[in-house]
Amino acid sequence: MKEEITQYYNKLAEKYDEDRFSNTYGDYIDSQEKRVLMKYLNMEDIKNNLDIACGTGRFLEFAHYGADISHEMIKISKQKFPLKEFSLGDAESLPYDNSFFKNVISFHLFMHLDLEKLGKIITEVSRVTKKDGYFIFDVPSKKRRQLTGYKTDSWHGGNQIDLTKIKEITSNNWELVGFHGIVFFPIHRVPKSFRKIFTGLDNLLCNSMFKEFSSHLIFILKKK
Repeated sequence: MKEEITQYYNKLAEKYDEDRFSNTYGDYIDSQEKRVLMKYLNMEDIKNNLDIACGTGRFLEFAHYGADISHEMIKISKQKFPLKEFSLGDAESLPYDNSFFKNVISFHLFMHLDLEKLGKIITEVSRVTKKDGYFIFDVPSKKRRQLTGYKTDSWHGGNQIDLTKIKEITSNNWELVGFHGIVFFPIHRVPKSFRKIFTGLDNLLCNSMFKEFSSHLIFILKKK
């Protein structure tokens, strides 16, 4: 599966930004994700932050280091951010010393992996993260998929999780300090001209008692 994922993103890299985020749907998701990151990260101090699965660099305003399994994705990131530092390889074995990073982020990675690999990467991130540092990442919501009956037969977006499981697999090295929902409404089914109208209400519900039923969940872990 590793090779399949790598090939998929190598082929997609050149048009990734245009296809995924140069539209109202992509902008909707992007704004919600960055809203959460700005809540926890100091934008004036990113020199010791790492973005795992950095892709074409959408979140590199929050990190100085980027890591990805796709050399084509990193190639584009380097063009956009020539002063950043990058590593090519698997997130299960990061080429950094213990406690090297202050904070680590990772978006749209764990959706493709099973729970075993998720657990291994969380353990590896714990190794390279300083005490009291954050690990912020997203995973599709299991409760949302159970509610809607969503199923997938491939690795692409195949993983899902709930709050109980996250607490179980992170309890040894991490403290769960918060979580947020992303995309409560099926915004891709709403006409483009009406999407902005839903933004405020969507943000409200994604941070309400119903947030576990959002499409994706962003978890914020703090290193013990």
